Amino acid sequence: MAHELHKNDGLALADTSAWHGLGTVVKGAMNPFAALKTAGLEWTVEESDTITGIFNPGEQGEYRISTDTAKVLVRSDDKSVLGVVGPDYVPFQNQQLAELAYALRSTADGNAEVETAGSIRGGRRVWMLLRGKSVEFGAPGDETIPYLFIANGHDGSLALKAIPTGIRVVCSNTFHLALGARRNAMSFRHTLNLNTRVEELARCIKNWENTIEKGAEVARKMARTPVSVAEVQSLWVDVIQRIDGEIPASPKNGWEERRRERAVAGLAHAARVFDTEKRDYGTNLWVAANAITNWIQHARAEESVRTKEAAVRTYAAWDGTVADDVSTALDAAAELVA
Repeated sequence: MAHELHKNDGLALADTSAWHGLGTVVKGAMNPFAALKTAGLEWTVEESDTITGIFNPGEQGEYRISTDTAKVLVRSDDKSVLGVVGPDYVPFQNQQLAELAYALRSTADGNAEVETAGSIRGGRRVWMLLRGKSVEFGAPGDETIPYLFIANGHDGSLALKAIPTGIRVVCSNTFHLALGARRNAMSFRHTLNLNTRVEELARCIKNWENTIEKGAEVARKMARTPVSVAEVQSLWVDVIQRIDGEIPASPKNGWEERRRERAVAGLAHAARVFDTEKRDYGTNLWVAANAITNWIQHARAEESVRTKEAAVRTYAAWDGTVADDVSTALDAAAELVA
């Protein structure tokens, strides 16, 4: 299952359903505590005092050894095992995640509501995705919705994280894609001082707002920057070579031939998107940047995943590197702003 939503996982979504059709859709964005209930996250993580190993079970030489150097984590509702961790591990409960989201919401003057919330892998991963106010990027009418992704792990392999992103998280693949957007992220390990340090995460909302405003200002500058056909093509070639390497002028083998073919296909894809969007937003650097990122996010990402299900192909392709490649493309365009 590409979505990794197990039978004991839950998902709450505001207004719009997910590609996999699972979860509960509610009207309007939710407050964190309503999202906690709707997503089925009102269980807690319970810890064992020790862990016991059984050797040679059922045989004459059967014996058991217990140790306090590790402990087992289980869900309180169905007693399913979440993971085995060290003695210093301190769970950050789902209720605390909701309280953190509420605190960040309050810091944002009520402008951050929960867009999605849920768990994957049987509760080993949980998240809340806060939705900010829509922001006009680039040309008038070109708006985007910024998100703050708050993720937590209950199996010992993921720290508590708060990450600004533009991705609507609804499943495992979008969860990991959002984790890939590591710029301006904050991360805290599950240790005894975690609860006292959580207050530091309030700063993340300010970093989030600053990131949004800085990004919007750069986009507006791009939209005011006219470009020629030659400049547009030069930008696209530069981006392709930054993420895929130099485009072979005279391919010497099948690998180089395929790389050249992909670059040519990318340029053609970007040109089609550019020709369509320039009618509404003009011939400027922002439209040129959007055209090449459209190729990165769609055609380039999907070509590596073989499945007949288009929706699964789209999300399975987004493994976290897509976010980095989009950032690379936007950085290349930003360098051209006067």
